[in-house]
Order: sequence, then C-alpha cells, then structure tokens
Amino acid sequence: MHDIKIMIASDVSENSLLVIEEGIKLARQLYGRVWIIHVVDNTSQYSNYGPWLPNVSNWEEVEQYAIEFLTMETQKYVDIDKEIIVTIGDPKKEIIHLTAKLDISYLVIGTHGKTGLSHWVMGSKAEYFIRHATVPVIVIPYRTEVH
Repeated sequence: MHDIKIMIASDVSENSLLVIEEGIKLARQLYGRVWIIHVVDNTSQYSNYGPWLPNVSNWEEVEQYAIEFLTMETQKYVDIDKEIIVTIGDPKKEIIHLTAKLDISYLVIGTHGKTGLSHWVMGSKAEYFIRHATVPVIVIPYRTEVH
C-alpha cells in the first residue's frame, strides 16, 4: 500500500488553524500521515510575523512559541499520525527541501489572498510553492469576513 504523506505549512496564526484542519481532513480521506511545519523566517528584519505572536526577542523564542502553539492546537487530532516540525531559516527553501527529503505526497498551504502592492512587496508564498514544489500543492484561502 502506498504511504500518503501530507505536509501542512503553518504561520502559527489563528487563520492557519483552518489550513491545518483542511490538511487533516485530507489525511483522513487518504489514510495518510501528516507533518505540520512552521519555519521561523530569519531571512529579513521585515519577516512575516504579525501581532498575534507574543513579545519575543529572538528566533529561538519564536521557535519555542511555534512548537507550543502547534502542539496545543493539534492535540485534538488523536486519530492521525502526525509530527510537528519547527525550524529556523528561509520558509520557502526549507519547505521545498523538506517535501523532497521526507518524500511528501501533498503540500497544503494557506494564502492571504493579497493583491496589488502588498503582493508585489511581500511576494506570494503560495505562488512560489506552486511554481517550485515537486508535489501537488493544495492552497487553502484564509476566510475573511464579507460585508
């Protein structure tokens, strides 16, 4: 039997919990195993960390926070074989590297759906993964309130 391996990328925000949930659903449907990954971005002083993170003074503190956050938020998925990976580096390169190293079957990522200037300035991580991953990429849009 083919072993399905699903990597779910998280930015440790509340929105990323939806991405994790969707990745877990896919794992259940395919009887797969899950790797939930967060890469602490040390490539820029203008990294993608937002106000949802506690006051941290270094990347190791962010790494520890991410491990605790992901462990707590995923403990309810007792029926799935899962592993949490938190590392420090360039998120794009680390995730692409680990999908190959772990022989991942599917990569599940979220997107903020930014357009215009914010897309140009920040770049689209989703677009990067779609272009560079060697496995199918499943993109989960973050839900936003529609008024």
